[in-house]
Amino acid sequence: MRTANSAARADRFLGVRLTPEELERLDRFGQSQRSPSRSEAVRALVRAADQVALGQPEIPVGLQHHLEEIIEDGWAHDMGEALTLVRSMGFRELSRLHSEQMPALRKAARDGAARRAGRRGAEREGRGLLER
Repeated sequence: MRTANSAARADRFLGVRLTPEELERLDRFGQSQRSPSRSEAVRALVRAADQVALGQPEIPVGLQHHLEEIIEDGWAHDMGEALTLVRSMGFRELSRLHSEQMPALRKAARDGAARRAGRRGAEREGRGLLER
């Protein structure tokens, strides 16, 4: 039976014997992937094998380029180390931003909201005066 996810014709049959535990794990994986059948769950595993073989998650091309530059500049030895470095620095920067700059950003947002509210009030008052 062909499904929407299998674009190519599945013409090879792979007979695999699984233990009850392995079968249960396959079913859980299939449910997590919302696979309509066990065959589709196995296909999802095969597609996921590329990411496992590479040992890294799928990342956007722009970020991939920046990570490669980090490696070339000698900040990291491989892609996994570069990704760990970027995550660590990102969390550190987020923490710093939250503790140091958030109060100022909130104040600026409140001031902007107050200015907009004042302008709306003046605009309504002006319209009211012009309509008389």
